[in-house]
Amino acid sequence: MKLWKKILIGVVILGVIGLGFAGYGIYKMGTAYKEKIEPDMKQYVQMTKEEQDKYVITHMEDFLMAIQSGDDKDLQSDLDAVRNNPEIRQAGIDWGRSICASLIDMSDDISGELSEDAKALYKAEADAGEKRSDKFTKLLKENRK
Repeated sequence: MKLWKKILIGVVILGVIGLGFAGYGIYKMGTAYKEKIEPDMKQYVQMTKEEQDKYVITHMEDFLMAIQSGDDKDLQSDLDAVRNNPEIRQAGIDWGRSICASLIDMSDDISGELSEDAKALYKAEADAGEKRSDKFTKLLKENRK
C-alpha cells in the first residue's frame, strides 16, 4: 500500500475519533443544560428584577470564568472590582442579565410559557448582550491597569 493511502486512512480514523469526542462533548453540554441551567432559568423568570440582579451577582464568578483566559489573578481582580466598584457592578449585572435572557430566549420550553411582553423584554435584553459585554469588559480592563 502506498504511503499516501496510509496517511489518508490515518487522517480518516483521526477524523472519526475527533467527531466522536465532539459529539460526546455536545451531549455532555446538553445534559448539563437540562440538569442545571434550564431549572435555574425557569426560576429566574419568576423572580423580581431585584431577585434577578441578586442571582446574577451570586453567579458572577461562573459568568466571569466563561470569559476569562484562565488567569486566576485576573478573575480575583475582576470579582473584587464587581464587589467594590458600583459602576463595574452595575455593568456586570446588566451583562449577566443579558446572558440569562439569551438562555431564556433560546429555550422554547421556557420562552413558550412566557407572555408576549415578557418574551419581548427578554429578547431586548438578549439583543443588548454584545453592547453590555463590551462595556463590562472595557471597565474590567481599565480597572486592571
